[in-house]
Amino acid sequence: MNRSDIRLPATASRIAAADPATGLLASLPSRRALRGAAALLVVAATALGGCGKEAPPADAGIKADAAAPAAPDPATLAASAHAKAEAAALPRADAATPAAQYREIDSGNQLMFAYLALSGMPPDYPAIAQRLSREYAGTGDAFRKQELLNALKPQIDAKVKAAASERYFKYRLNGSGMLQAYDLDKGAFPSKLGEAGTYYYLFDNGEYQLAFTNGEAFAQLKVPAEAARAIEAARSSYRNFDVVVYGFAQDADIASKRVRAQIVRVGIRVNGTETLVEAAG
Repeated sequence: MNRSDIRLPATASRIAAADPATGLLASLPSRRALRGAAALLVVAATALGGCGKEAPPADAGIKADAAAPAAPDPATLAASAHAKAEAAALPRADAATPAAQYREIDSGNQLMFAYLALSGMPPDYPAIAQRLSREYAGTGDAFRKQELLNALKPQIDAKVKAAASERYFKYRLNGSGMLQAYDLDKGAFPSKLGEAGTYYYLFDNGEYQLAFTNGEAFAQLKVPAEAARAIEAARSSYRNFDVVVYGFAQDADIASKRVRAQIVRVGIRVNGTETLVEAAG
């Protein structure tokens, strides 16, 4: 949505303008600021409780030598089989969709709108307005607050409607935190995308999260040796580079406010060059 697409009545003219790239209101942190601050966190859900455990920031590095997990019990195996069957029944992406149709997700508010679109839950307009408008959040004038809310409601509805039709997205992850050392025998990078119970969020709105339904298929990212050399050099020296996940939003988990998505393909971007990788399982 362009800046000119948002129209407010005169009484609400002090609402922040929309960002031309994302359509979000300018009171939110910029994409560059969000990514520069810490990119995003990878959060491992605990096996029984389902609650998140915050991992170190991706740009601080993540140790590769984790302890081997205990052998799963029958109940865990049954739950895993049920989750796989449930994921298989979800809508699937068209792998032929061109890259230009994947919109970038760089704000938790985009996840919020996607969640509302996929879940069918009614928007909590005051809570959303609190996030989108600095003036709404800061005023104590009940009449002014209602004026601002009335002006914001159509914008919120438009965002939810757009999210329902824009289900293809790309999501950037800090490469140093996502990849382990290149396996010369397998010709692949071990990837944290394959870790069960993992979800992602962005700092500007961490209430809404993203989880992948087929991450285990991308536990190993197969990369030709020539491209892998540059990636491994960046990874081992903790230089900034991205793992770019191209995904398709499938549905919403109401219990956890998560958008569940299928990974369609993955790219690794180093020094401005993106290499599409193969899923090696």
